[in-house]
Amino acid sequence: LADTAARTVVAPTQLPVGVLTALIGVPVFLYLLGRKT
Repeated sequence: LADTAARTVVAPTQLPVGVLTALIGVPVFLYLLGRKT
């Protein structure tokens, strides 16, 4: 899923999968971290 999204987000070039995962994962992690406290 992440690989497919990385190929289609910026059509002429291909984003690294780690960058896409970080862009999605960091806000979710911070939300979960802030919700616990």
